[in-house]
Amino acid sequence: MGGIIVVTGATSGLGLALVRQLIVAGYQPVLTGRNIEKVGSLAAELGVAGYQMDVADAASIQQVSAQIVDDLGAVDGLINNAGIWLEGDFETYSTAQILQVMDINTTGTILTTHAFLPDMLSRGSGTVINTVSTGALYCRKLISVYSASKWAIRGFTGCMEVECAPKGVRVMGFYPGKIDSSMYETAGIERDLEIAMTPEQGAEMVVTMLQSEGMVWSQVSGRAISDYQ
Repeated sequence: MGGIIVVTGATSGLGLALVRQLIVAGYQPVLTGRNIEKVGSLAAELGVAGYQMDVADAASIQQVSAQIVDDLGAVDGLINNAGIWLEGDFETYSTAQILQVMDINTTGTILTTHAFLPDMLSRGSGTVINTVSTGALYCRKLISVYSASKWAIRGFTGCMEVECAPKGVRVMGFYPGKIDSSMYETAGIERDLEIAMTPEQGAEMVVTMLQSEGMVWSQVSGRAISDYQ
């Protein structure tokens, strides 16, 4: 049990809850995020390593991932949690909005995995958990680009699962329903989050996946019972 676990998008919501629960579970979480002030203050508050990393920037991923390994040693796990929301009629989206969602949710997840996975494979051990979404399990209106970004990661995660498991590395997907976080507000969308699962409930599921070292948990989904109303 234990080990160094890098968490992206870790300055709020599910990511921050993950860092807190990983500490309790005996891991050494590495807190990463885009906002250097939040990263610094939260890392100091929690007593963990913190790094500014922008998953929409390939150079940032390469530089920071290498720095983490230089500073802390081999990384035992990666939780790709960084993501943003986009909602509305497809024709109203700007090109910049579309590219931003794909850069963060899709390309960022793939490139961050690409940065940390080779060392795990060389050691024959490690875990990658991708925060996907129930939006990658069904189709509905008004979230076409967000869903596209997550359906791509569903495919990526599934392919990496069967590619890496024989080499000793687990790649798994967590598919949460609504989580009470600032993601919707940041996107300018109103949501009734009284019915949503808490970040702590989501983090508990992910930590359970991480702790079950002999198991590959494929397409784990969960939502608050109140979200079925």
